[in-house]
Amino acid sequence: MADLFQIGLSGIYSSQASLATTSHNISNVSTEGYSRQTVDVTSAQAQKLGTNFIGNGSIINGIDRAYDQFAFKENIINTSAHAYNEVSYTQASQLDKLLSNESTSVTKSVLSLFSALGDVADHPNTIETRSVFLEDASNMINQYNTLYQQLETQYSGVNNDIENSAAAITELADNIATLNGRILAVSGSNSGGDANDLLDRRNQAITALSEYVNVSVLEADNDMVNIFIGSGQGLVMGVHSQSIVAVNGDPDPARKELALSHKGKTSQVDGSKFGGKVSALFEARENEIERAFNQLGQNVIGLTHAINEQQKQGQTLDGEIGAALFNDVNSDQAMKSRVLSHADGKGEATLSVRIDDLSELSADEFTLIVDSYDIGTGDITFEVTNNTTGVKETIIGNSSTGQRIEIPGAGISIGIDSISTSEPLQAGKEFSLRPTRLGAQQASLDEKNPTKVAVADAEIKAVVSDTNTGTATFHVSAIVDKGDTNYMDEDSPVTIKISVNTTTSQVAYNIFDKNDNQINNTELTAPINALTGKATLEFGGVKVEMEKGIAVAGDEITLNYNETGEGDNRNILAMSDLQNTKIMNNGKSTFQDVYSEMISEIGAKTANADVAMQSSAILKNQSFERIQSVSGVNMDEEAANLLMYQQHYSAAARVITIASELFDTILQAAR
Repeated sequence: MADLFQIGLSGIYSSQASLATTSHNISNVSTEGYSRQTVDVTSAQAQKLGTNFIGNGSIINGIDRAYDQFAFKENIINTSAHAYNEVSYTQASQLDKLLSNESTSVTKSVLSLFSALGDVADHPNTIETRSVFLEDASNMINQYNTLYQQLETQYSGVNNDIENSAAAITELADNIATLNGRILAVSGSNSGGDANDLLDRRNQAITALSEYVNVSVLEADNDMVNIFIGSGQGLVMGVHSQSIVAVNGDPDPARKELALSHKGKTSQVDGSKFGGKVSALFEARENEIERAFNQLGQNVIGLTHAINEQQKQGQTLDGEIGAALFNDVNSDQAMKSRVLSHADGKGEATLSVRIDDLSELSADEFTLIVDSYDIGTGDITFEVTNNTTGVKETIIGNSSTGQRIEIPGAGISIGIDSISTSEPLQAGKEFSLRPTRLGAQQASLDEKNPTKVAVADAEIKAVVSDTNTGTATFHVSAIVDKGDTNYMDEDSPVTIKISVNTTTSQVAYNIFDKNDNQINNTELTAPINALTGKATLEFGGVKVEMEKGIAVAGDEITLNYNETGEGDNRNILAMSDLQNTKIMNNGKSTFQDVYSEMISEIGAKTANADVAMQSSAILKNQSFERIQSVSGVNMDEEAANLLMYQQHYSAAARVITIASELFDTILQAAR
């Protein structure tokens, strides 16, 4: 005979568990990541009576958790994608506002500069217009400097976010490993206890982790999981986790990189392949902020260098050849700052990068790797890679000659200033070349005296013969003595003829009059600066500078007298014409075009990032709603269940009451 007391008690236990679980659901209706729970109740084993079976009540098999594994995996994929797109948009939008906003853009200050040049051309002898021009030049430089500082602030912010992300990933990984251990303790115990709330907490930690990186979840024994991130790096293996740490970059320590750390050993990983927020930060830094540094530098280097070069073609109010108004883009410090040496233990050397051709100069960076180096002969071979296009070139030079090594089509050349004798270069030694990266930071106005603005055309002009076979360029750098007996006048130009092929150490030349008679008795020479490649030739109270290139025997440079005087504005007009001259990008762009292209490029990226962010937000919301449809708590449903289980409890209690009454009846009959 079935035990009514036991059946009633089992009903009470089942109803009580259902009531408690329903109350638990209601209490956690607003708990993020909580999954609705239900009591799994089955009938107890029936008792056989003859040929029939009589039930023995119910038993509780466990507390089930409403969970859809596929919906969860879809959600963490969409969470990573949305975090990536959101950060990409945030960084691009910040950059777009900085570069295009009228209050921060350099466009207005550049236009003011050229407007002031026009005023100087209209009033060449007026000090006031020259002063206004220099004031506008100063404002323009300040604007470039300010833009660089603001870019640097955003750059530092990204590096700080990378550090913070590494710390957050490490904390979440440790939390997941700890939860794995607690789940193992519950699931693996003989008590058969449920770990539903722990599983929810672990899933919540995994979802939080997926905001930072792409996450792959592999089920392990005893309800534990293993976590892999990025391109397959193991982050959590059971109860053990690795740390993600931010390390200083090589060769630029300010450029933070990521590394896996476990038991004191670290191995650097590519953060751009991690996905999620981390990838977005790495890509925004490399493809947007660093490129903006380079494009801004390309713009200001092109503008100031072109004005400096034109300034050298003119004459000041004092009758002197114009000197540079802005900083020398090829100063010793500037050239060396463009090269970073990697700490790879493969030798030490000091290299420099000189800007040779503005038309070929781009915003690209390069990687330079030593292929071979012969200590005895000084012969050296490099492989140079354009980091933007991926194009590789092999270039050859010699460290002992001091001759610069040109990178074809890049508008720059490499100088080998020194190589360590104790740590000579080895194959595989790596350098990073950043020709325009610091251009906006280093830009400065070096001339503040308005009388030094070279408005008039120079009194002596250096004209290079069209028949020259060498690549050297020349200009008159100074008029030091107009009283020199050999000083040129309108009827007596002189010609400098290169007598022998130029070596890396000096230029040899002779001077001829208009009748092709040699004036000097002995051959003249001028030393070449090994670092800059420049040489100064001097004759008749005039200094002529060889700026770049190589002069060969037979090359001619004629020094002509140029009628100039009060009211002459030819040089400042030429300087003003630079505004509309397509000097940059192989003769395809003006200075303003370069800046406009930069704004257009980042504007397009911002618009695309906005569309991607909104699309990924929709997918993320859909996957979250799918999870909620399975795991979410419905208050109406839970309230109805509460009433139902209350009735079940009352009915089960009534069964016990009836069993007690029946038992009393039997006792009374026995009396």
